[in-house]
Amino acid sequence: MRTLGTIGTLEEQARERREKLDKQHGVASNLKKVARGLWWTGFIGAITIIPAAIWYTGKADKWLVMAENESIRLSAELGMTVKNIEVSGREKTEPDALLAAIGKKTGTPIITFDVDAARERIEELSWVRTATVERQLPDTLIVSVIERKPLALWQTEDRGHVLIDGDGEQLQNYELGDYLDLPVLVGDDAPQHAAEMLATIQTIPHLYDMVTGAQRIGHRRWNIQLSNGMFVRLPEKDMDKAWQRLEILDRDHDLLNRDVLIVDLRLPDRTFVRLTPGAAELRRNPPKKEGAV
Repeated sequence: MRTLGTIGTLEEQARERREKLDKQHGVASNLKKVARGLWWTGFIGAITIIPAAIWYTGKADKWLVMAENESIRLSAELGMTVKNIEVSGREKTEPDALLAAIGKKTGTPIITFDVDAARERIEELSWVRTATVERQLPDTLIVSVIERKPLALWQTEDRGHVLIDGDGEQLQNYELGDYLDLPVLVGDDAPQHAAEMLATIQTIPHLYDMVTGAQRIGHRRWNIQLSNGMFVRLPEKDMDKAWQRLEILDRDHDLLNRDVLIVDLRLPDRTFVRLTPGAAELRRNPPKKEGAV
């Protein structure tokens, strides 16, 4: 008859054997994973490094061509072909134009894909400011784009209104009606200098909300048009200080609600105003009081 101590010893021995087998199984599983990883790494190295090594040794002959062709064939057989194209950041860029710029169709070998050339083609699209293209082996292309942000409408003599961004780039493929709330710019060099000016006037939101357009004067400075018909002449330098002065004048003297046509802020120490024609006429010829001779 076995005692409790003997049974406990047998159970401990069985548990030790199970733990030993589990450890051996885990080691074997890990070794298989490592082996697969090493094989995959070795294969990729073989199909990419060996042809390159042959090239750099100066033996760029039929052996190099054969090695490259064989590498491409083997990679395709093992599933290293373009099956997925993942795109992020696209809103305005037309999908068909983007796919054409990427330049690869599904099923083609992924190792032959030139990511730099694809990036350059994508960045030539009107709405794309920058792009990145990456291969994610074995079968996916990762494309990320940062699109341009519409800033204003540029009024031209021959093309009407053209949508531009902060870099002065002219955008294409858009509905003009979607952007009629943007300021209208006039001047042949207006697109190249608009970003600085608009950044300045946006610092005072309630004044910016009144801006309907801006005219570039003499390639040096801006005249700003407001929705009440008033024109604000800004200086060549220190636009921000002049714009802040306009806010102070409006706050202290209710300037924007007066019959003023032009507010000239070009001089830092004084402000000139020109009344509207009607207000100027009334000032020159004030109405006579009743009963006056």
